[in-house]
Amino acid sequence: MVGEFGGNDYLHPLFQNKTLEWVRPLVPRVVRYIAGAVEELVGLGATTVYVPGLFPLGCVPRLLFLFRDGGAGDRDPATGCLRGLNDGLAALHNALLRRRLAELRAAHPGVTIAYADYYGEVMELVSNPTASGFDDALTACCAGGGPYNGNFTVHCSDPGATQCADPSRRISWDGLHMTEAVYRIMARGVLDGPFADPPIMSRCHGY
Repeated sequence: MVGEFGGNDYLHPLFQNKTLEWVRPLVPRVVRYIAGAVEELVGLGATTVYVPGLFPLGCVPRLLFLFRDGGAGDRDPATGCLRGLNDGLAALHNALLRRRLAELRAAHPGVTIAYADYYGEVMELVSNPTASGFDDALTACCAGGGPYNGNFTVHCSDPGATQCADPSRRISWDGLHMTEAVYRIMARGVLDGPFADPPIMSRCHGY
């Protein structure tokens, strides 16, 4: 499993007050390095490689808090997520990554190089959270308060952090990372399908 990589390459500049327009040109470079790592692993003898894409960054509570007054496009009326960060950054990264992985598959026909769709998995939960037992799609369980409980100047372990009563009912744990409940769903989606093609367990059982 190679990744998920790229998120921090985009998040750190954004948290340092760089604009979305400043960060977007980094995408081809980040994808190039991910593809290079895959190629190196294949050269070392790897025969099955899974490469996850990015999460929908526009649904991340800390970024929703950061761009609460604008600067990352409008909000999707269906989900409340920021379209600029989703469509203009995460989806762009994933599209370029999938294209590069297709090229690597063509170059290495005896190797399984599979894309794991973290974006689709998380968007499915955000779009209909109650169907999977979540009561809040965009508010972090544990962070520094404010809109989306996304104040990133206070961390979960700090005095005064705002914590939810039941983390299993939230999608986001600390405004950046998912809760254990979400990671369990994501793991099943990659192990058994449909968010990896082929699913990891199908490779393990040889069919």
